[in-house]
Amino acid sequence: MKFVQQIRQPNGAVYLYLRKKGLPSVRLTAPIPDPGCEAGSALEAEVRRLIETLEAAVGLPGTLAEATRAYELKDANFKALADSTKASYREILKEFDATIGGVAIASFTPAYVLQLRDAWAKRGHRCANLRRQVLRNVLKRSLIAGQLERDPFPLVGEARRPADLPEPHILWSAHVVDQVIEAAVAQKKFGIARAVAVGRYVGARRGDLVKIAAAARQAGRIRFLSGKKRVLVDVAEDPELTAWLSATPAAQPETPRRGRKSPANVTVLPPRTLVYTLRNLRYSEDGLGLELGKIVSKLHEAGAIDSDRYDLHGLRHTRGVELALAGCTDAEGAAMMGHHNAASFVQYRRQADRIQLSDNAAGKVIELRRAAAESAAVNPPVK
Repeated sequence: MKFVQQIRQPNGAVYLYLRKKGLPSVRLTAPIPDPGCEAGSALEAEVRRLIETLEAAVGLPGTLAEATRAYELKDANFKALADSTKASYREILKEFDATIGGVAIASFTPAYVLQLRDAWAKRGHRCANLRRQVLRNVLKRSLIAGQLERDPFPLVGEARRPADLPEPHILWSAHVVDQVIEAAVAQKKFGIARAVAVGRYVGARRGDLVKIAAAARQAGRIRFLSGKKRVLVDVAEDPELTAWLSATPAAQPETPRRGRKSPANVTVLPPRTLVYTLRNLRYSEDGLGLELGKIVSKLHEAGAIDSDRYDLHGLRHTRGVELALAGCTDAEGAAMMGHHNAASFVQYRRQADRIQLSDNAAGKVIELRRAAAESAAVNPPVK
């Protein structure tokens, strides 16, 4: 169908995108029609509606819609983003077009941006802060061009995280790490075991976990380019990671699938990535998360671990908090975690400080009891 492009993911899933020159790339939601049934299909209707909406928005000079087009099509910082981040931002840009695309650039005063942030915050502080950041990126070019009288964002900060909100990604204890890796190995899902080990002791993001090349592990170091900000990560391999990687094969052992005969004279190539599927291929991000979730859920149902909420990003948080507890500076922690700047490491220090304060308090209570017991032994109460 015209203006529709199919994108096939490594896991076999097929997504459809609107592709038309001069318009943003938008992921389509309508199902793929049967061959010969494109005319009058839901997909055709969605494409037509999107083109009309986006072309109408492009024709409104001086509006946010015009600014979003310039940001997506021309901005070098947007083009440098990782593909997964671009996809996330495009969904927000699409939302902007549908809701505030016709608003004049000059209308984005501090008061109006504050109103938007508070409205978004009703859907969650992360929702509000991500949209605030994207809006800031979009309006930066307009601010430089003099279309805005003042920058509204220094006055309108991020939405605060609710104090009673639980941590979105719980930390993995050593017991949980051991249980999950051992369960993956028992099921011969060695790639999952490796993913947990690398996530725990390197702190790699989910998007990087599925892409780290097998050759990235050399001479006692792990070296790869972070997908989010294209930051070089070059860290010494943790001894715990070395032990787990040594306990798993570098490739998934070939096992015949039931009901199928293996073709003769076919060479199975080794995986190119450190983490691999049962067929020695690269996981998709969603596929890796799904497979890990299955193991975690079964362990939780069996009572082996305390929660079914352990996820890949929690492994990254666990590594970050560990670095903070070890006394690493923000710059050192950022270098280990592949952050673009040291300020990004503060999020892990917040969790680490809470743990450290709690441990210090517990230690003081124990010391108080010990001192009281010693005092009672030296000066027993008079009967």
